Amino acid sequence: MQILVSTPWWFIVLCLLCGAVYSALLYKQSLKKTWHKVLAVLRLISVSLICFFLLNPVLVQWLSSEQKPKVLMVMDVSESVPAHGGLPKNFLTDWQNMPEQLGDQYDVEYLNLGTNIASQDSITFNAKRTHLSAMFDYINQTYSRDNIGAVVLASDGLYNQGSNPLYKQLNKHSVLMCVGLGDTSIKRDIMVQQVRHNAMAYLNNFFPIDITIAANACMGESSQVSVSHNGKTVYTQALKFTSKQDVSNWSVNVLADEPGSQHYVVTVSSIKGELSTVNNRKDVFVDVIDGREKIALLYEQLHPDIGALKEAIESNQNYELKCLSVNEAQTAEWSAYSACILYQLPNRSNASKTLIQNIQKLELPVWCIVGAQTAIELLPTVQASLKIDKSQGRFNEALASLNTAFNGFTLDANTIATLQKLPPLKVPYGAYNANGLEVLLFQTIANINTAYPLWGFGGMATQKIAFLYGEGFWKWRLHDFMHNESHLATNELVSKTIQYLCTKSDRRKFRVYPITQVFDEDQNAELIGELYNGSYEPINTADVKVIVKSESKPSYTYQMSKTEQGYRLNLGHLNPGIYQFTAEASGVNERVKGQFIVKALQMELTNTQADHGLLRQMAKQHNGLFFKPNDLNGLAKAIKENPNVVSVAYKEKKPQDLIHLKWLLFAIIGLLSAEWFIRKFEGEV
Repeated sequence: MQILVSTPWWFIVLCLLCGAVYSALLYKQSLKKTWHKVLAVLRLISVSLICFFLLNPVLVQWLSSEQKPKVLMVMDVSESVPAHGGLPKNFLTDWQNMPEQLGDQYDVEYLNLGTNIASQDSITFNAKRTHLSAMFDYINQTYSRDNIGAVVLASDGLYNQGSNPLYKQLNKHSVLMCVGLGDTSIKRDIMVQQVRHNAMAYLNNFFPIDITIAANACMGESSQVSVSHNGKTVYTQALKFTSKQDVSNWSVNVLADEPGSQHYVVTVSSIKGELSTVNNRKDVFVDVIDGREKIALLYEQLHPDIGALKEAIESNQNYELKCLSVNEAQTAEWSAYSACILYQLPNRSNASKTLIQNIQKLELPVWCIVGAQTAIELLPTVQASLKIDKSQGRFNEALASLNTAFNGFTLDANTIATLQKLPPLKVPYGAYNANGLEVLLFQTIANINTAYPLWGFGGMATQKIAFLYGEGFWKWRLHDFMHNESHLATNELVSKTIQYLCTKSDRRKFRVYPITQVFDEDQNAELIGELYNGSYEPINTADVKVIVKSESKPSYTYQMSKTEQGYRLNLGHLNPGIYQFTAEASGVNERVKGQFIVKALQMELTNTQADHGLLRQMAKQHNGLFFKPNDLNGLAKAIKENPNVVSVAYKEKKPQDLIHLKWLLFAIIGLLSAEWFIRKFEGEV
């Protein structure tokens, strides 16, 4: 315990001096009497204390406390754990009795681990995925200030989400004990291990389905793999297993002959004595699109940027790019195109001017990319807001800086991070006009963030415009691959720019749509509703009814909940399949129809062999041990005997202003009261 003041120590002497002077002035005439001396001392003390409190003294105390070691009991509640008899009969009872076995010296807390991790209310093995690495992140964040003595993980060691748990660490180097559940023996089983396919395909085109069939302990057996669509078999192939652990890969080309969401089923026929037939089937959902957006890229001279843009655009199967010189474009059939890119156009040629006039008449969406070949003074002929004054034919080197207020679309976090690493583009020098433009990227010149636009959007209600004030996009592609080993960041920038241009304005006053077209079966299926008045202002005065019907079940009617400016409907977890919905709003003569897909998750039943080797490695990394599920008594004993699982004593520094201590206030009042009483008793008052 100590007392601190923020002023120099000699201020305390000054407080005593003030008390002495005040006392001397009051009693200097009568100090010969003993009781007057007592009064003088009382006054000196009380005045000195009052002056001392004016210095705002702080009392610092050290408080000691002891925290018991916390033992976190984490249970893997995925579907794979109890499958095929992998959970002993009395294990759950013994698991819940762990606090009694450990005693009052330990604080035991239970958690459930599946797709994510949360406090345990009850144990139900229904999680569709296992995210083992999430346990480390959750414990490190949630219990960062607790004394975590031991973490006990009961699992089969199988995970299908997140990173390898061996690359994760507990912050406080807590002990990790692992209990191995499930069956590690190889059982007779055939499974559709993996199916890879495109999320979408184009009508009347073939698309690939890559199938991996795995077989355990089936050497010499025969089976058959097949792909069916709407109950009709579109592919079949005989299989012969030649080893104890056989893996076969097949690539099937399927014709997309119907538009919309299509349901395909991949199956492998079962054999006698097979452990499980649940994993003999996988469902595939493919969105078959009728037509692709055609984009025209117009240029005067070839440039590396054109090849880079072509690669980025064609990475999205929704788009087809046609590169045309200015002369070739004069005879183009523009009705076939959804948008065009003016690469370093307009220039001063008559052909260029005529071309732009034709595009303006057609109100075709335009992406204008400016470079050294562009006639800067002619940019307003494309759109009035694309204006750069005082350019004088000079150029700057400009980096990209993201406009956080841009809301035309969102970018992936990796794309945003990559933008900070990209090299500068060659941009025109001059005074930019940003009025009426939505800026995605600003220019950073010589490490100074400017308000000059680099990449953005504009236009009128009848024609959409995008712009890029710089050449050198090919360098961005190279750096994107250098930093990310992919072109995902630059692909997203280009793809979302094209998507912005090609998206038709939706002028409907009533809309209902799913938050995503494909839901996993462990996700909540949700619909969003929007209703607008005659001025296209969002309202939610009407009641909205939605009828939802699946392929094989009867329809159900729901009422959408009203939000601040719209509607929302949470359908919860639905069975896998294709769902159609019809929405109606009271008082609105319009009906909305749509569909969405719920995709089956069979990850937990694909691999039936527990991985106790992984659990042993995890325990070893964290100075722990591995236990069988029938040895929870040994687990409790190991925790008790572990020297790292102990209580921790904490010392906490607690400051407190002395002026807030009530007993000191009463002490001063007591001194003054005693002085007054003595003076009253002696007849001085």
